[in-house]
Amino acid sequence: MTVHDLLPVAVNSAAASILFVAGVAKTVSPVQLGRSLNELLRLPGRGVTARHVRVFAAVELLTALSLTAAATRPAAAWATGVLGAAFALAGAMGLLRGGRTACGCFGGSADRPLGPFNIVVGVLLMAVPAVNLVSGIGGATTYFFQASTGLSGGALLLCLWAHRGLVKDFTRPLPASR
Repeated sequence: MTVHDLLPVAVNSAAASILFVAGVAKTVSPVQLGRSLNELLRLPGRGVTARHVRVFAAVELLTALSLTAAATRPAAAWATGVLGAAFALAGAMGLLRGGRTACGCFGGSADRPLGPFNIVVGVLLMAVPAVNLVSGIGGATTYFFQASTGLSGGALLLCLWAHRGLVKDFTRPLPASR
């Protein structure tokens, strides 16, 4: 296997991990992102609701899973680029309008508001279609195995990172009892 074959596997696995963890977090707890977006957008009526956030989360999850299959990879790569543009736009709005409400994008309860982190993640996700256009993949079965394994491992690492405070509390020694 050459670097030419490994590049899309690594990039797509990383992008799928980001989208999967973000999608699960939004599905489980959509209210936090809704509040953050409503603070920035100031839409008439009810604004961004939990249903809107869950629909967006479903698109993220479908895109993440589609990145692992060779047949759906090209379309999923373009969808990842569009989602990346949405992340970057939301981050730019948060930065320009000074949002203070944590977005909960990865499920972290003490998460930061929309801003520079979202812009960086969005720009990186926007590069996924370009990588997929210039790189080939090996066999479809091999690609699926590698990309789905990368998605699983990446999602685990992202969850550990997003909840590192809980992990630290869990691994800290218990106080001595009398």
